[in-house]
Amino acid sequence: MTSGSPLRFSRPTSRFAKRDRLAIASILSFVSNSLRLRSNFFREDINHSFSSRVNCLNRHEWRVLNMSLSPVRAGLQVKIDKAVQIIGQFNGAVVALSAGVDSSLVAALASKALGDRVVAITAVSESLAPGEIEIAKKTARHIGIRHVVVTTDEVHNASYAANPSNRCYYCKDTLFRELRRQADNSGFKAILDGTQLDDLGDVRPGLLAAKQAGVRSPLAEAGFSKRDVRETAHLLGLEVWDKPAMPCLSSRISHGEEITVEKLSQVGKAESVVKRISGARDIRVRHHGEVAAIEVSQEELPLFHRDGLMKQVEKDLGLIGFTRVTLGPRKTTRRQATAVVGQDYLLPIINMSNHRYER
Repeated sequence: MTSGSPLRFSRPTSRFAKRDRLAIASILSFVSNSLRLRSNFFREDINHSFSSRVNCLNRHEWRVLNMSLSPVRAGLQVKIDKAVQIIGQFNGAVVALSAGVDSSLVAALASKALGDRVVAITAVSESLAPGEIEIAKKTARHIGIRHVVVTTDEVHNASYAANPSNRCYYCKDTLFRELRRQADNSGFKAILDGTQLDDLGDVRPGLLAAKQAGVRSPLAEAGFSKRDVRETAHLLGLEVWDKPAMPCLSSRISHGEEITVEKLSQVGKAESVVKRISGARDIRVRHHGEVAAIEVSQEELPLFHRDGLMKQVEKDLGLIGFTRVTLGPRKTTRRQATAVVGQDYLLPIINMSNHRYER
């Protein structure tokens, strides 16, 4: 090539060129198919059968399928097997199914261990957050478990409505009495809940009610942490695997302040409004009379920085009956029931140091 002459590219003349192109095309096709398979495996599709994720060999022995795509940690598989073995020892069981990931996983494992000898029960009352019952129903359909919805009236119990620090005891006591009645009607002895190891480090008066009612907690007994629960639920294709915790609406009212149906309705509507406008998933709206104190996870706080968003929130919450709206990050620590509020506020927030809450 002489100086100044343009660069020219000739077609490959190697006798291997065609074979090389075919090999590259084959590799690209394999990679594309692998990515498609992985995407299909993890997509959240209620029509994707739960049973296709699990190979139920017999009552006490089973393994998660698609191991090459999603290998199960050896320690986690041991916990899964142990939980199924614990559940499988019963002649039948009632599962306390909320819309959360913990109880949903128990329902899934119980369905595989006991077949049609298990029923999931969800309690509905004024303290249940909006949308939770629909999620519970959808989860039950996905799993293929028999599902019963019952109504409880803990809000009308004077001991509960007084909102003492052990309020959860009265709620769970009411729930487990109803579950015992349902279990007796079905001829089952066992009542199962979704308590796992991380719950044992919190202040949870409801655990006493569970103990008194003889409730079994297969996840805690098998050594499941919250991380284990979410990982297993993800492997099994449960749509709630990453769902934020959603305590009852009564937890948004300071201990010692009376719980009323009207306050719970305000809180439920307010949280629905905030989620719809902001797109946030993990929020709380604390009820302080005419003040709505919005608490948001640190990760989702930037969603509220958008221009005009808080003005719209204030306007819509005003229609519900709140005259003032505040916003701050939500921080919780283990082994205490008080929400710890940070100082980095977008709006002035009321002094919450004298108010005690639960997560």
